[in-house]
Amino acid sequence: MNIVMKEITHGTPEYQETVHLRNAVFRKPWGLDIKDDDLSPDKEMDIYGAYLNNKLIATVFLGEHEEGVARVRNVAIYEEYRGQGLGRYLMDFIEDIARKKGYTKVYLMGRTIVEEFYHKLGYKTISKAYNYRSIPHLDMIKDL
Repeated sequence: MNIVMKEITHGTPEYQETVHLRNAVFRKPWGLDIKDDDLSPDKEMDIYGAYLNNKLIATVFLGEHEEGVARVRNVAIYEEYRGQGLGRYLMDFIEDIARKKGYTKVYLMGRTIVEEFYHKLGYKTISKAYNYRSIPHLDMIKDL
């Protein structure tokens, strides 16, 4: 795939595309709607979109979890683009940015169904499963 990564500014039409993608991937399959969420933390995140032929197909966000520890959020990929290495590509991309910003670790909250994917990338599970928006999640961390 010829993916182009672009930084997205909060509040722009491109940002609204990320909201639509996240709703389709993270909320609608479980009968939820992102309009019920508080999206104000997005303002503090670095937002990136993966584009194929000028179409947004995936997102990844980066912020600070705590001093020295970055937080990755919203690793969302439209279903038809999964299983092609895009998840690994997004994580390599965002981890490189975290390193350049001086972070030594990356934290994320991932769904239990993708725990093995993150283990393959070097993440360690640091919590027991818990429900977030009625979906089982885990906290994970990786040294950069």
